[in-house]
Amino acid sequence: MLAEGYAPVQIKEMLHTTYFRIRRYATGDPFNLCRFQGNREPEANHYRDAIISLLTQNMSLKQALVQITAIGYQGKRTAFEVYCRNLVTELGISYRPRRNVAGAVIKHDTKPIQHCISKTDLLRHLWSGKELDQGDLGFIYNKYPIVLDIQQCICDFRRIFEEKSIPLLEQFIKQYAQSHSIPLKSFASGLRADLDAVKNSVIYNLSNGFVEGNNNKIKAIKRTMYGRAKIDLLRIKVLYAR
Repeated sequence: MLAEGYAPVQIKEMLHTTYFRIRRYATGDPFNLCRFQGNREPEANHYRDAIISLLTQNMSLKQALVQITAIGYQGKRTAFEVYCRNLVTELGISYRPRRNVAGAVIKHDTKPIQHCISKTDLLRHLWSGKELDQGDLGFIYNKYPIVLDIQQCICDFRRIFEEKSIPLLEQFIKQYAQSHSIPLKSFASGLRADLDAVKNSVIYNLSNGFVEGNNNKIKAIKRTMYGRAKIDLLRIKVLYAR
């Protein structure tokens, strides 16, 4: 078609192909371009022994690919995974890469037994002292050390109000302002920014709960009015609600 004078853009539209394919077939050897390459040896076969060693260790295919790539493999991930699965079937390797959160291997033919501690239960344990299994707590403390810091922070903060001690408050702010946990550090910084109000809440038994409760009630009434009434009707509805 090029020899007959057709432009590449015309060939592209007539054959519904791409410029890249037109250039490749125009300048390349048609015999080599059309020859079937199905008998080519997989590149992963050069690392057969290393792959078998990783599969027998129950290493995941993703981690195994990283290991093999580090020693020179340059093939694609899909081809590597197909090669690994074929090896497992061919050699009868007991391949069980699935693991639970504790690191134990999960068999393919068994459904894993799940034992969960909800966030609500954990929060109730930290805040209200709800009883939890010591084994579960040990696992949580080991995997998430921040939980211990939060529990200690709650205890220290409660002690301030139980003893009504300003020195304990200042010590609390100084200690947790240097914490490695960003939320705890932010909490201490917020206390320092509003220190006078926090000191008053520690010393006195007064509360602004009554004011906040009325504000919440008024805002709830305003939402039911969809902003379509003026102050006179709002006043009547607030008085009627009381």
